[in-house]
Amino acid sequence: MAKGGGAREGGALKTAVIVAGGLALAWVTVETAFRPFLDRLRGAVSRKTDPSRDPDQEEAPAAAAAEAEEEKAPAPAEPSAPPAPAVVEEKVEEKVAELEEKVEEAAAAAADKAE
Repeated sequence: MAKGGGAREGGALKTAVIVAGGLALAWVTVETAFRPFLDRLRGAVSRKTDPSRDPDQEEAPAAAAAEAEEEKAPAPAEPSAPPAPAVVEEKVEEKVAELEEKVEEAAAAAADKAE
């Protein structure tokens, strides 16, 4: 028997693991890159294969879209405004004071440790 057989088996195993890892990475990449398209495709397939759905009783797409628009709540007239500058300044001042206290505590702890 040849002595080099064990090295070949290890090399084959390593190659198989690398190939399997590469295939898994490729699958995740494709799923991530085409997620919106695949989600729509999977939704269409699940609707088509749903046994409880009767395609003969389905409404026209335009009528269904109009009903969906009516069911939605009206959108707000304006997006919410950013917080007032005074409120932001108060929060910043509170954070600065909090951080200054922490720095003072850390400096006192370091001074006590040094003694």
